[in-house]
Amino acid sequence: MSDERPSIPHELPLPGDEPRLPSLPVAPLGLPPALLTTPFLPGDDLPSLPPLPGGSVVAPAPPDPGVLHFLERRLHQLEERCSRQDKEIQSLRSAPRGVATPVSAEEQPPRSAYTAEVVRPPDLNFSLDDLLRVVIDYNASDLHIKANAPPTVRLNGDLVPIGDRALNEAEALYLVLSSIPKEKRTRLNHIREVDAAYVSRGVRFRLNVFLERGRVSAAFRMVSTKIPNFDVLGLPPVLARLANMHNGLVLVTGPAGSGKSTTLAAVIDWINRNRRAHVITIEDPIEYYHHDIHSFVSQREVGSDTTSFAEALRQALRQDPNVIMVGEMRDTETILTAVTAAETGHLVLSTLHTPNTVQSIDRILDTFSGDQQKQIRMLLSTSLRGVVSQKLLQRSDGKGRVPAVEVLVCTSTIQSLILEGNTKEIYPYIQQGGSEGMQTFTSSLTRLLEQGLVTREEAAFHAEQSTEFRLANRHSEQKSGTTPSGSYLNWL
Repeated sequence: MSDERPSIPHELPLPGDEPRLPSLPVAPLGLPPALLTTPFLPGDDLPSLPPLPGGSVVAPAPPDPGVLHFLERRLHQLEERCSRQDKEIQSLRSAPRGVATPVSAEEQPPRSAYTAEVVRPPDLNFSLDDLLRVVIDYNASDLHIKANAPPTVRLNGDLVPIGDRALNEAEALYLVLSSIPKEKRTRLNHIREVDAAYVSRGVRFRLNVFLERGRVSAAFRMVSTKIPNFDVLGLPPVLARLANMHNGLVLVTGPAGSGKSTTLAAVIDWINRNRRAHVITIEDPIEYYHHDIHSFVSQREVGSDTTSFAEALRQALRQDPNVIMVGEMRDTETILTAVTAAETGHLVLSTLHTPNTVQSIDRILDTFSGDQQKQIRMLLSTSLRGVVSQKLLQRSDGKGRVPAVEVLVCTSTIQSLILEGNTKEIYPYIQQGGSEGMQTFTSSLTRLLEQGLVTREEAAFHAEQSTEFRLANRHSEQKSGTTPSGSYLNWL
């Protein structure tokens, strides 16, 4: 099997852009090929060229004045772009190393800057929906917008600009603010960042708006409207056993962008289809909509339905829940309330930004100190049911990404280690806990490698226990064969 990944395009066109010019011959004009293959900017016009009897297209001799006019204008645009980049590079080189350039009071936006009506800049000939259409059409995962840079998408893990025209500050502000309602613009004025949701062409996007060097920026994440199941996502079957528990705490962890929210949505969907339970979700924002099947699902959004995760979690205990899903445990109050709720007979599901299962336990314990840490250690030892940690790896065929998953199931031995504070001794029990449904990242990576879903280099790069991974794969050979057509990236 070849380890080469399909090439990522240098730029993506906006919807409605003219096609590129790879077939335009350069010899009659005597111009460099790079100039002719550079993507068009919005609004570029190229006069049509007459075909030859054989079907090929050539420039007339002498060259058409319209073609020359287009190429001169394009060359001028490229020169301007190079000039801007040179100025930015010189500015960065002249700035002191390690010292952030302060933003003057005059550059700081007024407190009411984001609540006023935003007027579309006259030179902006595309909308936010046009950019999101590119995300949808190319099945990208994210869109990034900021001033002084072109809109950029994440395609199969790589960042690719849309066109080569940098947005100015007014254009970036218009595109970002057009995605959030007025009530959330007020929040942006006060705390300088806000989470929201946006729907374009029937597809939901989760977004975070924030300030970057005093200017408004945003990151959009595409969220599928269809909730995938464990098999489609490539997740281990032990998740169904954890979802069927009637009390305790189950955590889904991993770095940002590793699909934690999608995995939690799949767990809620499994409960909805297989149990008669009252499920309360607390999210910021709501990403997947769950329609009642066998369960009764109540979805609450922080900011519009409740003031905070901690407050919603406290109130949820009075709302007759069987299952409570907390989008993220961000502070000590939320963690303590979640663990207490799990201790008192509810199944609590939540996420943490931690790289593996053992560090997830350490993160919770380290959030507290003194007598509080003793209390949380005792509560966690009796309430924790399992931790699922995941990473996304590039597929060897370049068609999306697949998850590598580490699973910890809380046995009586692991409960004792948590109570005693000996979390460093947990990992060997995960290695030996295959009969309980446990697995390490090493075993998950080895399985992906044997199935031909990832390359050896990709698996080795993501291996936390590099020596263990090398020993496990010393005599194994990468096998070729057919791989599933689905892509975990489609569901993020």
